[in-house]
Amino acid sequence: MRAAALLLALACTAEPGQERAPEVRRPNLVLAIADDMDPGHVGFLGNPLARTPRVDQLAAQGWLTPALYAQPVCRAALGVLLSGRWPHETGVTSNGAEAALESANALPARLRAAGYASYCAGKFWEGPPPTYGFDAPAANDERFARGGEDGQDGLFAFLAEQAVRGPWFVWWAPSLPHTPHRPPVRFAQEFAATELAVPAGFRGSAEDFQAAERASLAMHTWMDAEFRRLLAKLEELGELEETVILFLADNGWSTWRVSKGTPRELGVCMPLIVSAPGQVRRGLDAGCLADLVDVHATLLDYAGAAPAPEDRGQSLRPYLEGRAEKAGRARLFGSAHARRGELYALYARDQRWKYVRYVRDVNSQELSPGPRLAEPFRRKSGVEELFDLAADPFELENLARLEEHAERLAELRAATFAWWRETGGPELPGGR
Repeated sequence: MRAAALLLALACTAEPGQERAPEVRRPNLVLAIADDMDPGHVGFLGNPLARTPRVDQLAAQGWLTPALYAQPVCRAALGVLLSGRWPHETGVTSNGAEAALESANALPARLRAAGYASYCAGKFWEGPPPTYGFDAPAANDERFARGGEDGQDGLFAFLAEQAVRGPWFVWWAPSLPHTPHRPPVRFAQEFAATELAVPAGFRGSAEDFQAAERASLAMHTWMDAEFRRLLAKLEELGELEETVILFLADNGWSTWRVSKGTPRELGVCMPLIVSAPGQVRRGLDAGCLADLVDVHATLLDYAGAAPAPEDRGQSLRPYLEGRAEKAGRARLFGSAHARRGELYALYARDQRWKYVRYVRDVNSQELSPGPRLAEPFRRKSGVEELFDLAADPFELENLARLEEHAERLAELRAATFAWWRETGGPELPGGR
């Protein structure tokens, strides 16, 4: 649709006998953020019981890494996407942190400076979206995808208006599949008769487990249905093939394992799907380690916006377009904070090994609510953990005390503390 309008405009403004070169438009941008997604409840990561056909299709046709470091909780993750910096640099470390995110250089403000109109659909913690550079809506509606079939009407009106103008950016963040897991009947019925094996490590009742699993699967199907509506609208408007889509989750979730609010991989390691027009890489790229700051950098790169000195991200675009041989990081780093913002752990991982250092005592009551069926989570200050993610993806066996891993432990410890110092992390308890 936009291409036809552009050709018409050129035809009407050209001088007689004069031909004008077609204008090259920058792509539209969609940042799709699932809310507390369980990687084990989507089809594209291998669960045959999951019913997420539209997201699965995006993964099959696009590029996918299963190793994107998000954040343990929602607000911290969204703050990274907005700022391009890590939580300890902005002060937006947890859902209860009192710090206000700087608005002047936020992602939508920088995209606006690059000529993009933008819309904030769904979850947004930092106040009125226009303060951060969004064109609409004037006030945030966090009920998106929880309030009925009309939840995207405002967004769809914006897209219809912008389709002939472009380029545009959409922050798409429904409160799905976040708790409470109360899916509409039509989605719940899809799983009412689904047989689910209770895992050997689960210590609760089989009835509780199966009810929670069915509800979670249905919530992920609901999320997929809303995403399908968005992509259908883009296709209807003729915009889908001119749009870069990045799909991810703010943090993780599990029906019964320790996850959200903690440094566990189920809480912080999410998939990233990138779908882009033109000749770009496709398929699963299990060797690519990425961070939310890299998502911020990639969006700015596609918009033609130069990075700022304080940006921490590395754009994936050169790699996706075949202009770079490698992408991602050798190691990923992160910090975990309690509900009111207090740092309690630092962590790092490479392709195989995961290191965690707890810098203060912590227990489940101090963290954002995790899975109701999970075992209580508590750690003492000074505890170190080392996990072999290849052999132990759920981080059940701590290898930190084994002499055979002493050198590896020391190397990861040194790298973690170096990252913390180099990125302006405050002094740690005990002077480390």
